[in-house]
Amino acid sequence: MKLIHRLPLFLITGLAVVSCERRQDNITLPGQGGSEIELFVTDTLTFQAKTIDEDSLPGNGVSYFMLGELNDPILGRTKASIYADLDLIEPYADFPNTQEADSAILFIPSVEGLNNYGNILYPLKLNVYPLQQNIESGETYYQTDSFSIDETISTEYVGKLINVYTDSILYKNDTLNPYDGLKIKLSQDFANKLMSLPKEAYETNNGLDEHFKGIAIIPEGNNVAPSQGAIGVFDIHNTISLDYRAKILLYFGDSNTFVFGFSGKNQTVNKGETGPYPSEIREQLNEPDKHYTETYAQALSGVKTKIEVPYLYNLIAQGNVAIHKAEISFSVKNYDEFFFAPPRLSLFKPFSKSSNRNFLIEDAVTSTNYGGNYEETDGTYSFDITRH
Repeated sequence: MKLIHRLPLFLITGLAVVSCERRQDNITLPGQGGSEIELFVTDTLTFQAKTIDEDSLPGNGVSYFMLGELNDPILGRTKASIYADLDLIEPYADFPNTQEADSAILFIPSVEGLNNYGNILYPLKLNVYPLQQNIESGETYYQTDSFSIDETISTEYVGKLINVYTDSILYKNDTLNPYDGLKIKLSQDFANKLMSLPKEAYETNNGLDEHFKGIAIIPEGNNVAPSQGAIGVFDIHNTISLDYRAKILLYFGDSNTFVFGFSGKNQTVNKGETGPYPSEIREQLNEPDKHYTETYAQALSGVKTKIEVPYLYNLIAQGNVAIHKAEISFSVKNYDEFFFAPPRLSLFKPFSKSSNRNFLIEDAVTSTNYGGNYEETDGTYSFDITRH
């Protein structure tokens, strides 16, 4: 395949926070022998690496959402909040909104499998607030966007992000099957707010959006100890069953239950906050023209590794060439039991030569050879970039 794309840089990102180290053999071009192919050795694929601060990652429309707060031993503080629009699962005509609520329970299921980073046993403080502005389904929001909240009505939760539940959840005269995740009993004021909306709020989603804009779940510990804290991964938009889906259950009148669902990934926004960074990272961010043998990458908005291949076109200085295979590899250092190397990183391509905005390369969703998985035997991530 001819290498004709101009790829001035790549971006590395993933679920967790890692430190990457460049090695001499990071880029390899295994050749295919034979009388019809002339093999040669070239250093034109020398690449340059540095750490950049990515501040324009989309916050909505993603598959899963992160929540929590941690103090990483290498990268400092990271905080992930969730802002979500609600909808009606079972519209209710002539809802008895003059009654007092018995209670209200917020439940969000965690993603099965690897669903946390950091010390998941660390007790975090979360606050739940009503939103004061709508999240529009047709808008693109970024992880730096903020939303106004009603701080006069709140619920404080202190505990683990992800819990294993075995007790079923009460629903009308029946029960719902338990799933692991985050379950918070909302304050009585919060429950009464949900109970006392105008009747049209319980009849249509437009009515609900008019009178209740949604909820915000915000970590507010601020004093997470070094090498402590956690970020969990949650499934907001899956609606496979009422048992599993993210929801708020409002209880009233002994055995009555009204359920608010989450509107889905387009109307749920992840807000990411990172920093302040340690001096080693600040040095790289303050010297954007320098390149380094050791760089950094983390999830959410925050630092990423930027790769440049300045002499790439030298490959075709004497005419077109055929590339049997091109691979880029990154080794990882400085991780432990809690702040571990993530099982997968992603490789991105910029919108333009000077842009830090980026998009996932096509092979990530169309090719089984894309790579990016962590190889425990040698501590590396490798990507097949032959077609690029």
